[in-house]
Amino acid sequence: MLIREVKMSFNDLDLRELDKDLSPKEKEEWNDIYSSYRGSSILTKRVSGVDSIKYEGNSVSCLVSIDYRVKVLIPAGEVWYDKSAQRPDYVLKFMSGAEIDYVIIGIDRIGECAIASRRLALESRRRAFKKQRHNVGDIVPCRMIASGRSRCIVEVSGYDFTLSQRDMSYCMITDLRSEFFTGERYKAKIMEYEPAVDHLAISMKEVEPHPYDGVEIRHPINSRRVSKVTAKFGGNVFCRLDGNLDCLCTYSSQWSDSDFSIGDRVVIAISKFNPVKKQVFGKVIAKL
Repeated sequence: MLIREVKMSFNDLDLRELDKDLSPKEKEEWNDIYSSYRGSSILTKRVSGVDSIKYEGNSVSCLVSIDYRVKVLIPAGEVWYDKSAQRPDYVLKFMSGAEIDYVIIGIDRIGECAIASRRLALESRRRAFKKQRHNVGDIVPCRMIASGRSRCIVEVSGYDFTLSQRDMSYCMITDLRSEFFTGERYKAKIMEYEPAVDHLAISMKEVEPHPYDGVEIRHPINSRRVSKVTAKFGGNVFCRLDGNLDCLCTYSSQWSDSDFSIGDRVVIAISKFNPVKKQVFGKVIAKL
């Protein structure tokens, strides 16, 4: 696959003959591919899935992007910016539906396929990002590349980050996939930035103020609030209040842990605050 065009100069192809019977939409698709191949322009498309192909006797995992009719393959070695720090191939399986950038690096016009590099597109995005003169504290857009149970991969202008819940939300989230979705766009805050050494650090949760701030006014001691069970741990239960604020609760005497499931609506009584750790504590007193 894709060997014919690698060995044959792109300029030797009779594109007028090859493209004469294409529909307008097919011509538009191929013209985008030709343009990217000739000028290294970036194409932004969705990941359709993952294929494993044989190349030079080896099995190679590839992201697949099919915008209309043409299959574009991005080999695992061309997915990540740093070739010396490749992520495991199984990560590619979580990228279906992700919006990614790539540059076409090979064309099999007769086989109606192309090979692309996300790595080259990331390099280009990073150069553009540096020219924009960003500062610590700036809010920037990010894309969810892969959403997993406990970790997610997001991309900000050519920089990929593997984030845990600690970086993404102030709340306890049992499964990040329930609230963060591959292919969606979010925002992130720049926490560190040293363009001279190509270092960038971000946080998604710090785009918004901490939900604990002002808690004494919104949820005073002894107040009762409707909440939702979001997680259980060590005999305690995490209940989420309005404004994405967690309350770490125990059960009142008439209830046991087996009476509640994640997702249940409950009534809790606020019992105390920990301003140092910005925590709220309470007791589950009713089930709705």
